[in-house]
Amino acid sequence: MPIFVYEAIDEQGKRKKGQVDFDSERAARKSLRSQGLIIRKLEPMAQKQRASQTNTTASKLKAAETVNFLQQLATLIESGMPLVEALASIAEGMENARSMQVVSSIRQHILEGSSLADALRLHHFDDVICNMVAAGEETGQLNAVATRLAELLERRQALSQELLSATLYPLIILTFSMGVMLFLLAVVVPQIVSVFERSGSDLPTLTLLVIAASAFIRDHGLLLMLLFSGAVLAYIVMMRREAMRYKRDVLLLKIPVLSSLLLKTNTSRFARTLGMLLEGGVPALAAMNIAQQSITLLPMRQAITQAHDMLREGASLADALKTGGFVPLLALRMIAVGEQSGTLATMLIRVADNYDKESSRNIKRLLTIMEPMLVMGMAVAVGTLAMAILLPIVEMNQLVH
Repeated sequence: MPIFVYEAIDEQGKRKKGQVDFDSERAARKSLRSQGLIIRKLEPMAQKQRASQTNTTASKLKAAETVNFLQQLATLIESGMPLVEALASIAEGMENARSMQVVSSIRQHILEGSSLADALRLHHFDDVICNMVAAGEETGQLNAVATRLAELLERRQALSQELLSATLYPLIILTFSMGVMLFLLAVVVPQIVSVFERSGSDLPTLTLLVIAASAFIRDHGLLLMLLFSGAVLAYIVMMRREAMRYKRDVLLLKIPVLSSLLLKTNTSRFARTLGMLLEGGVPALAAMNIAQQSITLLPMRQAITQAHDMLREGASLADALKTGGFVPLLALRMIAVGEQSGTLATMLIRVADNYDKESSRNIKRLLTIMEPMLVMGMAVAVGTLAMAILLPIVEMNQLVH
């Protein structure tokens, strides 16, 4: 059934844009007029244009849009609305043309015979979403699966937002302090140095060190900026290689406080994803394979791959996850209890809830310590610079007296 793109004016005089699918343009016009719309433009969306939108502008939804999409999908399907009509309603409610094109393209793929999971894969949705949707379509519980997925993505988004909010203040302090120090060394110190040079007296060691640092920054400032930019670019390029990311993760796991935080965060992501997949009816081995993709630490992901092989050979999940020693002991015990009691999916989600709360507390505690340390560091740096400037002035005053 062809899709028609329209522009119209409603009864309140507001402009309205959207897409409808009918057998003919005449039927589309009749339907729009019955809604009280004055049609300004109506044209079929060509197959080539749809393909172009699918591959470019309509390729993917943002994280917040994905959560909104899944929440609306669950609500509309639970109310008894057919999937195609639900997608049409969601598309009309999207805030921008790009997201509207994504949902409309998904709907078009379904009209052409694809499953919802396959249509989502074509638009680069996360594998966890696609596999859970596929399980929901097979079991007839698509609304429940969509609700769980929305909760999962909402939790991830909330944790990321919390981390961003917590680190923003220390970053501002660090950036401001670095800017102040560079300004003083590059602009203020050279003007004061000329006064000291005219006096002809011997300068304190601290003042000489500051003058040397100022001269180095003025003479090699551009080179330092280029070196810093080159280092950042080299890091970005290197991190595209899995071997280099693996080495980076190994180094991060050697940092005492950070390693514990990273392991708990990744354990939470893995446990929640695995639990929701098992609740959605995905087989254990397939769920394990999908859930390991949510792990960001490559050494831990490699260990989970080995655990997957052990699980396939008949080992219990708790015993398999002991591989590599990355999953905390408390989580392993809770998983073992869940396996014995037949409530593994529920226990995995409980594990994720516990470690989400603990990770949040640890992040706040760490940043609470860092903030005063940064302020103190800035105060010491500015104070040292002030002392380097004031000491020669004090000595000259003493000589005059």
